[in-house]
Amino acid sequence: MNFEIIHRTNALEVILSGRIDIIQAESFEINFVKILKGNSEKTVGINLSSVEYVDSSGLGVLIKVLDEAKNQGKTTMLFGAPPKIQNVFQLARLEKFFHFVSPSEFDLKHPDQKDHKVEEF
Repeated sequence: MNFEIIHRTNALEVILSGRIDIIQAESFEINFVKILKGNSEKTVGINLSSVEYVDSSGLGVLIKVLDEAKNQGKTTMLFGAPPKIQNVFQLARLEKFFHFVSPSEFDLKHPDQKDHKVEEF
């Protein structure tokens, strides 16, 4: 799994791609927590549009980073999940646990800055 960070107006966008699975879970959690601690934005949008696969470990790590964000006073939104990824959340009955928004809703609330900073991990 790869991810990049885009600094938007009053928010971070975390763009995930590839697989969120047991192999990637620990490193993702460590890097995500560093990103949260290193930024003052109060909203984090996790863009799932390029995610191909999520297993139970992936769901677990998403719950952990959501909890860490809450502990730091940040709001987390998920958006852009392809239908097969949405189904994983629904089958696990987690779709109500996470705050899902549409990509356009996130864009309207947090427009892309012209000179945004992009970080890749």
